[in-house]
Amino acid sequence: MNNFAKKSPLVIALSMALMPQLSAAQMLEEVIVTAQKRAESLQDVPISVTALQGEKIQEAGIGNMAAMADYVPNLHIANAAVNTNIYMRGVGSGNNQGFEQSVGMYIDGIYMGRGRQYRNAFLDLERVEVLRGPQGTLFGRNTIAGAINITSASPNLDDPLNAEISVSAETNGGLLVEGFLGGSVTEDFAARFAFKYRESDGHIENVLTGGDEPEIEETAYRVTLVWQPTDNLDMKLKYSNSNEERAGAQSSTWFYLDSPEARDAVVPNRGPLADPAYFLNDSNFPGFAAQAGTDFETFKDNGFGSGSTVGVGRYPDGDDAEVDNFALNIDYQVGDYTLTSVTGWSEYEVQSGADVDWLPLRYISRDDDQTYEQFSQEIRITSPGGEFFDFVAGAYYDTSELVSDRLVALDFSFDDTFGDVLGSDISPALPPIPLRAIGVTSGNALFTTPPFQYFSEQIARNHLYELDSESWAVFFQGTFNLTDVFRVTVGLRYTKEEKDVKSRQFLADEVLGYDTPNNNFYLGQIQSTLVNTYAYNYEDDRSTDDLTPSVTLQWDVGEDSMLYASFSQGFKSGGFTAADDGEPAGLELGEWPCSIEPDGSVDINACYDPTQPNDDFEFDDETVDAYEIGGKHTLFDSSFSVNWAIFYTEYDDLQTAIFKGIGFTTTNAGASEITGLEVDTRWAVTDNLQLGLNFAWLDAEYADFADAPCTAIQLDANPRCGIAGNELNTFNDLSGETTLYASDYSASFIWDYSYPLGAMDLFVSGEVNYRDEFNSAGDNDPIDVIEDYTKVNLRFGLRADQWEIMAYGRNITDEAALSQSFDTPTLTGSHSRFMEEGEVYGVRAKYMF
Repeated sequence: MNNFAKKSPLVIALSMALMPQLSAAQMLEEVIVTAQKRAESLQDVPISVTALQGEKIQEAGIGNMAAMADYVPNLHIANAAVNTNIYMRGVGSGNNQGFEQSVGMYIDGIYMGRGRQYRNAFLDLERVEVLRGPQGTLFGRNTIAGAINITSASPNLDDPLNAEISVSAETNGGLLVEGFLGGSVTEDFAARFAFKYRESDGHIENVLTGGDEPEIEETAYRVTLVWQPTDNLDMKLKYSNSNEERAGAQSSTWFYLDSPEARDAVVPNRGPLADPAYFLNDSNFPGFAAQAGTDFETFKDNGFGSGSTVGVGRYPDGDDAEVDNFALNIDYQVGDYTLTSVTGWSEYEVQSGADVDWLPLRYISRDDDQTYEQFSQEIRITSPGGEFFDFVAGAYYDTSELVSDRLVALDFSFDDTFGDVLGSDISPALPPIPLRAIGVTSGNALFTTPPFQYFSEQIARNHLYELDSESWAVFFQGTFNLTDVFRVTVGLRYTKEEKDVKSRQFLADEVLGYDTPNNNFYLGQIQSTLVNTYAYNYEDDRSTDDLTPSVTLQWDVGEDSMLYASFSQGFKSGGFTAADDGEPAGLELGEWPCSIEPDGSVDINACYDPTQPNDDFEFDDETVDAYEIGGKHTLFDSSFSVNWAIFYTEYDDLQTAIFKGIGFTTTNAGASEITGLEVDTRWAVTDNLQLGLNFAWLDAEYADFADAPCTAIQLDANPRCGIAGNELNTFNDLSGETTLYASDYSASFIWDYSYPLGAMDLFVSGEVNYRDEFNSAGDNDPIDVIEDYTKVNLRFGLRADQWEIMAYGRNITDEAALSQSFDTPTLTGSHSRFMEEGEVYGVRAKYMF
């Protein structure tokens, strides 16, 4: 029996407890959305949409996109070490910063082009609309799986001065202060200022340091100005800024091969990077194996090692991010038509470090300094509506620049323990005496031969990736209202995009410094043979265009029921991999064909062309054909609504990250076929009680994925697994297997109850959110399947016209939910994970005036 079935009696009990207060039902409040670039009732929009109102988002403590995904079936958003995994209906973008998004995000009409922007905190929202399925006509490229349309709150010209402030204190050292001040300044001008501050000590205990993590501090604010100089002209300007600092991460090694016998049984051919790490970790931290896998605990050094400063790389495990967004929306009435201009500018700067060995031993770090700037402009014209032919037409342009400066460093002294401990116990290849006795403190020395010795304890690769993108499009969507109850909507969008990339890498070490290129022969040999890393200097460009049509048939079965059927196409643009490992053109995996110079250096140009990437450097567009039928029904005197959709989609040329023995590369691997059902219901049982149930079933499979990433066990048996022409002809063919982040079932049950007590209301509300098991690793290794989980949230309190007091609990059953599991880098056979938040309890006080 799964967890949802086990805990369903709790849902029934809560509902039954509220039943004595039932009386005559009331009408549901109408939900207005802009899913089709005009304000419409949710019940009139022929798209599978889940809409969350800003008041609900604040009350439930939904702080960001990852938290919101629990409330939306078939949506999965999880933050990893560097990237954010965003999947809808089992389709998303892989682990590569060169990939565009499959689920487009729009804030106040502005497209947010990078997955990193999904991490921003929610601030003073009016609503969030989750549009499932391709949205290529009106929203454009990179909405191949769906779109998330966020509208922040704005002041109204007829509003008096009003304000709100709320303060929440919760377990894990949590503090949240948020609010706004706004209203009409003059008859034609209004303003609003919103702010938010949040801090948390973290929900994961680090057994090594004795502290909790991730420790988070974030601030955000937004200024909104509304001006209506004439009856025909409306202008809305928004500027927002957010900062987040994070120390540590909610990650740990959970599956650890705790003995040489276990390692020999599972991965007998493990590479040269694994045994030293295993041996030294066992020797220095004998309690690690027993701790691995404990819920809400981790055992890692976060890059500090045994010291108080960062010992390898630049930054400790954590983030320091600042994001700025600017949006200017102008509506001008030209007769009965509306001419709209949407101007957007967005930028962010992120400094992040990741302890990617997930050990208490100082070993491997990854540091990223990333900046992103984007400008966009959309012009559209909208017909008045209610005519025989209604339409929206427009043009769109955007340009962006992504710069990523990445450092991956390896400490082969293993926190200065290598020479102290190692001997013949670990490998017959090592000398049977303490290595430090002969001056060897680093594993690098084992790869050198006289007369040259290479003793640097730390080596690194320094990768600079610069991607410039420019895109423009024209689009049209028109609806023929053929009768009072039947209409046909057709849409077409043409998009052209150009990209220019520079991808440069040099090798470095501790001797000359991380920022200085080092052409030492042995440094190149070690990097190439162990981690398939080379010095190179690539430049390339690409251009693509696409025509994406859509057609929808819509039939009003009755006054309060509508059926629709739709077909649409979409595409996600291709690009260039941002991976820093990978062999240049003409070389085999891990090959080092170079010769040593008399001074111990190497002439790279004499042994391979550093300007020529291999074929995997560029990947092509991904495309989709989507079919959907659905219905939207309002029943029982408008007290109950049920919306449903059945869909079938075919994706071709899937953009995937493929593991080729030592590192990742990108390719267009194959195809997937996805079928599913989504149901959203709301019920105003009485004036005091509202219930909601959202449910999804999904069958998402790879139709063709013969060259999927190989598992660690497969790679141990054959390091060239997955490479065409490998001697053993071994591949990980996932054709017919489930895609990533595709739970068969997901559901959310919601209740809101209030009871009048004179001038006050007593309220009780909550949710039960369920997600079935799903694959979280690209190789579909069974050990990395995330088990199903159920989260229960509960809130109760008192509210009046100007104040509210509430006690709340999130995940009150303390469900140990995971967001991702994966192979631990270099620690062959072991696995690490990212853990979601456990139980949280708090109180909130809110004052409104």
